[in-house]
Amino acid sequence: MSAPGHEDIILVVEDDEDLRDSVCMVLEMEGFQAVGVFNGLEALHYLQAHAPPCVILLDLMMPGMSGGEFRARQLEDSLFARVPTIVVSAMEVGHQQEQVLNAAGYLTKPVNAKQLSHTVRQHCQAAA
Repeated sequence: MSAPGHEDIILVVEDDEDLRDSVCMVLEMEGFQAVGVFNGLEALHYLQAHAPPCVILLDLMMPGMSGGEFRARQLEDSLFARVPTIVVSAMEVGHQQEQVLNAAGYLTKPVNAKQLSHTVRQHCQAAA
């Protein structure tokens, strides 16, 4: 369950600007407010400065701070650890990685807009 104040904000952590913008656009068309950041470090800065989002969409392969590094830091903070995090990656996620990441879900790139919307809506409604 996410903390109060998330107001259906989705944090999109993705280094590919075109993909990040596309995902944000799809989410906004579905009635969500989407905030995009470049990598895990920017995501941490966002979390420290704002109310927790409803959901985090997290790429794994990013410069600076990878998705895995971000997820480890996120899980160390009791407030942010509760935010459902969905890994969005072209990289195959193995069983061992699933256990380490402890993600709420996994979407494969290229992302299907309907599946993205359904998954986000499912987790945001559960967090409300």
